[in-house]
Amino acid sequence: MSVSAVDVWIGETATVEAPRDLSTTPIEALVPMGGGQWQTFKGTGKADGSVLIPGVPEGPYVLRVGEFEYIYTSARVVDLGGAIAGRKGAPRATVVPTNLVLDITNLAPWQAKDDIQLFVPNSGAGQRMFGSGSGAENWPAVGDTKLERFTVNWSGFAWGSLIDAGKGDVLTVSQLSQQTGASGVPYAIVTRFASFDDITQTDGSTVSRSGAFTSVPSNVSVSLDVHTTKFTSHVTAVNPKAVDQGTFVEIRTRPGNTYAPVGASATLLTLGIAPGPADVNLGAIPYGNPYPAAWGSSVFVYHYGLVAYTAPGVATPWNDFGVIMFSRDVASVSGRPIEPLVSPVQDLEVNGKNAFSDQTGVTRTPRLSWTAPAVGTPTHYTIDILKPDGGSFGTLIANLRTKDTRIDLPPGILDDVSAFYVRVAAHVSDVDITTHPFRSAAKFAQADALSNILVP
Repeated sequence: MSVSAVDVWIGETATVEAPRDLSTTPIEALVPMGGGQWQTFKGTGKADGSVLIPGVPEGPYVLRVGEFEYIYTSARVVDLGGAIAGRKGAPRATVVPTNLVLDITNLAPWQAKDDIQLFVPNSGAGQRMFGSGSGAENWPAVGDTKLERFTVNWSGFAWGSLIDAGKGDVLTVSQLSQQTGASGVPYAIVTRFASFDDITQTDGSTVSRSGAFTSVPSNVSVSLDVHTTKFTSHVTAVNPKAVDQGTFVEIRTRPGNTYAPVGASATLLTLGIAPGPADVNLGAIPYGNPYPAAWGSSVFVYHYGLVAYTAPGVATPWNDFGVIMFSRDVASVSGRPIEPLVSPVQDLEVNGKNAFSDQTGVTRTPRLSWTAPAVGTPTHYTIDILKPDGGSFGTLIANLRTKDTRIDLPPGILDDVSAFYVRVAAHVSDVDITTHPFRSAAKFAQADALSNILVP
């Protein structure tokens, strides 16, 4: 069998294919032998992105990659590569703080729910700040028309590659301003934009820049007809005790949008619709796009169900979220009913018993099974195994990928785990996860089901 990893790095100035160094990544093939027994074939990864796993027989096996990833497959050729936003080799900010301080005039008069977004298309860095809870300092007050000493810690970003002007990196800063649409639904669009092409960061440094925003004309539009009731009807399939959190819609852009690279993107429009008994047709919403139109843009639709958890021996309750979502290009969504493209799996069971009931004695190598969703035809499924850690969310201990509707957990995943739960997600995409398990798709749909607490 042949296993390799060739990643695609997508910056604003170049797209580069390069092998991933697998010389320190644990890789092995786990072959089911029947009767709960597995045979392990150790792999040897190399710096050139290739892997040698001798002796693996024909037929089904589980490819274990690193500490958390498991792929159920029979393929003899597997590519572990994926698409990554940003130029290859951009180092991350790791020192706290690595501050960026901005003074920018011509801010649109600030409103309480406005937001600031930072994005570096070439390095794949940045994020929306999501208000004062982000840790940014010196937020504008209502009515202000400039950013003064607005300070962000770059090392706190999920996508925090250091900016390097010498490599073609340009920082873009945008203001998302609140508007009110049909039925009183609030939304936000980009109204101001600034860019800086002279920033080079070093880890632990502070960089200050000043400039002026320019206005962004709302010269494109999208018609959004959100059938929230169709999403709401599937929330109890996430988990019978799931609490509806409503529907959220975003339009985003980035270089290589059709590759759906993993990394930061720029939000052009965002809105949220509270749970309710009626659908919401917002009609045509004008918005602006200060980025190159050639990048393309996509609509992302999310509908969440919140599941509250408690577990034996865990003092602090916590919440997790199941999502019903999809992404399509803007033209495919505009003016058409927005409804789920796939719903959660049905009949989720552990060892043949209802997984929506707390269970004990499920063993450390249980069988998980389910049936196909009521809506959509999944191309594959992912299974997250999570354990409580006393914090606000569960901790991921394994991610498994399969085309089947039944899997047996290999040994080792649940060692030293006193309680766990699973997220089984149905996916629709044009990616064959048995041969390209880590490739992403610009057009996709997903729906989660979350089990109750399971005790080995």
